[in-house]
Amino acid sequence: MNVQEATSLTERRKDTRGSATKAASTDDRLLVAEAKSGCSNAFGELYERHRLRVCRTAFRILRNQEDAEDAAQRAFQRAFANLARFREDSAFSTWVTRIAINEALMLLRQRRPNTPLFEGNGGADEAHSAFALTDKGRATVTKAISHLREKLRTVVHLRELQELTSTETARRLGLTVGTVKARVFHARRHLRRHLEPKFKAACTAF
Repeated sequence: MNVQEATSLTERRKDTRGSATKAASTDDRLLVAEAKSGCSNAFGELYERHRLRVCRTAFRILRNQEDAEDAAQRAFQRAFANLARFREDSAFSTWVTRIAINEALMLLRQRRPNTPLFEGNGGADEAHSAFALTDKGRATVTKAISHLREKLRTVVHLRELQELTSTETARRLGLTVGTVKARVFHARRHLRRHLEPKFKAACTAF
């Protein structure tokens, strides 16, 4: 499969996922309204819908399953306690994910109080993951990716955004795994150099 076919397939998947996401958001709004009216079962449904995603988000920052589950639990507790303040100008999933990012970053700082978030690749990647999950972060990352050379942009789109493995990406584009890894490496280096100043500012805001 060539790059054009891969891009076309990705766009079709986006359309399908977009429809499903819109329906889920509508259902979430109804559940949020019920939860605000005092229905604990409605919030329980929201918890079951989003707990795995929230936990995965926290894990990407903390790299520890127990800490990630703790951060996710705290995020939902804070969301429940502050539900009346939720203005619904974003999806519930986005709101609770942001809370989880804050909780995970606080746990990270408690766990490593003397280590800056941006010390080495590990800290940078944690902050990149956190900021990239916000609305502003997604827009910033998307813009930066659009400036990559086409061969790097396509690999990043499949490997990072679509979360395919290196083997799956290589098979999709007709490349070797080594070539995919090399392109991802070069793309990440370019994106880190371009985005790190913005991520530092974003993490200060957290």
